[in-house]
Amino acid sequence: MQNIIVITKNVRAKKFNVDLWASNTGRSRDGYMSVGKAFGVGIRAAKKEANRLAELYGATIENKYQEQK
Repeated sequence: MQNIIVITKNVRAKKFNVDLWASNTGRSRDGYMSVGKAFGVGIRAAKKEANRLAELYGATIENKYQEQK
């Protein structure tokens, strides 16, 4: 299983969260464990942090928000 970086919408307007979903292969369960990395940041900061974490952990990035155009 590969690590995943997820960008989600925060409860505040125009703010986002960045989470690392690390593969959990522990004895108790298989799947992913979520670790928060950035909270309530703007979209530029969220994308910058997601790119940094993706490079650091060798993860893929998933956007769980609808980007406004």
